[in-house]
Amino acid sequence: MKKVIIAVNPQLEFMNSILLTSKFNEITTPMFGYGLMTDDVNNYTDSVKNHFKDYTNSSVYHLIESLIPKGFFFGRPVELMLSLNNSDHFKIHFELSKLCVQYCDGVSSINSLLALLKDLYAHCDYQNFIQKYSNHYNPFIQKANKHIGSYPFIEMLEMQYGKSQKSYNYIISSLMVGNFGIKFPHNNSLDYDLFSVFTVGDIAQTDDENEFNRGAFSANIVFHEFSHPFINPLTEKNIDLVNEYTEAYENLKRYKLSDGKSGYGDWEECVNEHLIRAMAIHLLSKCDRQVWANKYLQDDLFCGYKYLPLIIEQYKFYDRNRDKFKTFEDFYPTLIKVFSQKI
Repeated sequence: MKKVIIAVNPQLEFMNSILLTSKFNEITTPMFGYGLMTDDVNNYTDSVKNHFKDYTNSSVYHLIESLIPKGFFFGRPVELMLSLNNSDHFKIHFELSKLCVQYCDGVSSINSLLALLKDLYAHCDYQNFIQKYSNHYNPFIQKANKHIGSYPFIEMLEMQYGKSQKSYNYIISSLMVGNFGIKFPHNNSLDYDLFSVFTVGDIAQTDDENEFNRGAFSANIVFHEFSHPFINPLTEKNIDLVNEYTEAYENLKRYKLSDGKSGYGDWEECVNEHLIRAMAIHLLSKCDRQVWANKYLQDDLFCGYKYLPLIIEQYKFYDRNRDKFKTFEDFYPTLIKVFSQKI
């Protein structure tokens, strides 16, 4: 049985520490209406700021701040750091996506950034720092282990999609805003190493019976983030078919919230978010969490995902016809036709 690996990634935490102490929030707030790093004040954030205060004028800060307007935000810093080997050498182990390379301003810029990060990592003795404050994450890791053990998430996902993946990694950080699903191809094969990155907060200090339903420890979020690597490649593979239904995107624009609150930027991303949010709700229902499934459905409808009820009905049809559709990939061309319907 495959297990979910729950961990703090030192390289990602190092990057998040730099972003927290840089002008990242100052630059991203006008762009998105909110900063992309935490504004929480606690012992850990104070320690991070104190540890890095003497380095904020270094070359790595200047380079990162110059990359932000070019697209170095959201999942790009996350993907770059998770692509590295598990050492302080800052060598790329997993192949980066073309989009990540583009928004990091190309291979040359990435190489320069990694060299500067390596130097600062050693110079500020970050390895000693993260070990010193490792206890900060113990409550989060304990909660995550309890949560992941509460339902057979991986078995449900692989059964639903009719496909297995190489590994499942549950990465946590308390420094950033938002959750991310990152995938890396495994040795040029058709399966992936999956990394779902979760923001964690005060929930780790609670013992609420509903924590299964909330925040980074909600089943909805786990199903959502681990579904991205199953669904996104299918949308990309079927993009010509997907683009036959762009009229639906024009109709949806009237429901889209401002300041990026709906969670998508273009039609391809809109399709992915529709399919993934619907799948998370569908799987929640299978976990006997219908009340919460209904709540997430209403929340997502408010955010403009008007096709969700139709998609959920299609997922029920898929479940009833697995003899015809062995995998979700087999079903995708049929599913995408849902966007031909008027809302």
